[in-house]
Amino acid sequence: MFRILTMSEVIFHQTEASTQQEEKRRLCRSERKRLRHEKLLADKREQRKRRKLERKQRLREGTDSNKKEVDKRLSKRDLKQLVKERCAEALISGQRICIDCGLDDFMSEKEKGKLAQQIGRLYGSNRKAEKPAHIYLTGLKKEGQLYKHCIRKNEGFQNYSIEITDRSYINLFKPDEMVYLSPDSTNILTEVSHDHVYIIGGLVDESVTKNITQSQADAQGIRTARLPIEEYMEKTDNGTFSKILAVNQVFDVLITYKATNDWRQALGAGIPKRKGFVPKELVKL
Repeated sequence: MFRILTMSEVIFHQTEASTQQEEKRRLCRSERKRLRHEKLLADKREQRKRRKLERKQRLREGTDSNKKEVDKRLSKRDLKQLVKERCAEALISGQRICIDCGLDDFMSEKEKGKLAQQIGRLYGSNRKAEKPAHIYLTGLKKEGQLYKHCIRKNEGFQNYSIEITDRSYINLFKPDEMVYLSPDSTNILTEVSHDHVYIIGGLVDESVTKNITQSQADAQGIRTARLPIEEYMEKTDNGTFSKILAVNQVFDVLITYKATNDWRQALGAGIPKRKGFVPKELVKL
């Protein structure tokens, strides 16, 4: 049985319906606003991701005009990944540099410990290089004291992106592609060629015994060369003026020359100031 609504009841129901419709419209507006905001955030995230990938690609390809600035903008995780990729690529196509670790008999335990530290330093230099080298540690026996020093003094040594072998360089490379670097050589190193492998004697000799590496290379029929320190550097007023460099210092000279093709810049980067040498052109200013 139907009942006729009073005027007040009719007004009440109309008001309630209107309120519900308004509430529905407000919800729709809120939902649309939320969706627009979420889309805006998603677009920004996608833009940031795309820009980061572009920067990383430019860095890999070497097309960025300011790589150091790009490095600064990358997150630590991304930069670490890039360094890892560079070092992995170096094991395929990098300039070959070999550290002869088979000179244990010429070193005391203290000197072996210092050599282990120098190996850690040169690996650090290699990781920072725009074009890392392909590093070999040859004649390094895992049961030997030098290897144990490397483990103790260099965190993560076993995971270094380098080739470690107990074999001699003689059994790894062709005779005509090897150049043994020795301060006692009469030959001057004039270039760093990608076709050659440069051997650095893994030797810390605090007594400075001459001709150890030169005599060994001569006996093996390997050509030798010395860094062109005399040709491109001059003495200052003070210094030790020693031309005997640490293993990591020789390494720094080689990779800097490979990057710059400039002996003055390369020798300046590798030779410490306490030696008392500066590029010749700077002396004359």
